[in-house]
Parts: sequence; C-alpha cells; structure tokens
Amino acid sequence: MHGGPPSALIGLAISGAAHDDEQIARVNIDLVKPVPLEPLKPVVTRQEVSRRVTHLEIELHSKDATVAVGRAVLLRGSGPIPLIDLGPPVVHLLVGSEHTSPGSNAALGESTIFHRDGIETRFTQGSWSIPGPANAWMQLRVPVVLGEDSPALSQLLAVADFGSPLSQAVAPNTGVGLINVDVNVTLAANPVGPWFFLETQGQVSDQGIGLAITRLFDVNGPIGVITQSQIAQGFRKG
Repeated sequence: MHGGPPSALIGLAISGAAHDDEQIARVNIDLVKPVPLEPLKPVVTRQEVSRRVTHLEIELHSKDATVAVGRAVLLRGSGPIPLIDLGPPVVHLLVGSEHTSPGSNAALGESTIFHRDGIETRFTQGSWSIPGPANAWMQLRVPVVLGEDSPALSQLLAVADFGSPLSQAVAPNTGVGLINVDVNVTLAANPVGPWFFLETQGQVSDQGIGLAITRLFDVNGPIGVITQSQIAQGFRKG
C-alpha cells in the first residue's frame, strides 16, 4: 500500500504512547518492505533517556514480517520563553487553492486509490500531471481506525509521504520515477490538523539517488520539515 496509511498508523501509536507534557520533536519512518493490504499490528517500546527526552520505537507487523519501523523523539520543554519578534508567520492561503481530488467511481468498478479516495488535495502550484516541484494543501479524508478520532500527528503522517511524489525531479516520459525508502518529519510546534501545506523541492543525482525536501505548514504557519531519501525505479510504459 501507499506509505501514508502505515505512517498514519505509526502516528496513532506515537500519539497514544506520548504523555500530555511531551512534544513530538521528530519522527523517522523506515519503509522496510512493501506493506500488504492486510491487518497491521503496531508494537511500541518506550525508553526514558532523561527527564526531558524520551525515545519511542514502533514496529509495524503484518502477518508474516515487520514492514515498517518508526522512531520518535519526545521532548519536555521548559517554556514559555521570550522569542525574537520575526513578524507574523507565513501562512499559505487554503481558500482559493485548486481542488484536484475527484471522488472515486467505485460503483463503476474503479479501484480505491489512497491519493484520490483517502486524501483531499488542493494545489497552489503544479498538479499530479505536472513534474515537480509542486505545493499543495492536503488533508486525510477518512479515519485511520474506523470509528475513532485521528490525532493531528496521525493526520500529518498520512500526508507526509506525499513530499516525495510532489517533488519529483526526474524528466517526464522516461519510464523512470523515484520511490522513497523513508519519511523523516522534524517538528518545531505541535501540528494542528486536518489541513497541512507541503512546499516541496527535489534533488536527484545522475546515479539515481534523490532527496525530497518539504517545508511543512498548518493553518497557523510553518511547523517543520520533511526529508525523504529516494532511489530510481524503472516502470514499464503503457
């Protein structure tokens, strides 16, 4: 499956293990194996490094294997602290952005696709059909676990994996794309969902190794960055 749903499930596990006085400063997710469309079980290990630093490790298990591993750094701050006045934060306008996520035609036999049916996307630059970099507002349209509220971190991690496809720096119509092997989210503030803005930039070498760098915003302004390591993957045309 797409990297978004397992990342969102890892986010749900992190949110459940974090204490009320802890802020999630960093989440690293390694997509170890292709994730099958079957029930997944998160296993969480918590390590108190010091009074103000905690590490979490989350293993996501399918029926037969560990398919993804997440690591989170939780911090206890000592605020409030005085800050330099840098003026109002940059806020990208959600109103007026272009809605480009049509609903599915499941009744007509069309398959369910995560980026279309699970996510609502509103582009401010680029689109799915234009090679990156693209910028877009995105929100998770469905709960991570049916019947349960999805915490903001889980909603964020559901869309964080899109930094890679939105930033694609490979020439179009070549039969080559970039797939990411990880998702790394570093946060300076607690995320506020459900909408998140991804401002992407892609770098790639002629050896087929790429890096997606995404500036991350919520409706209040900038909150962090996403980085993703990529490798080139050939696709059959037609």
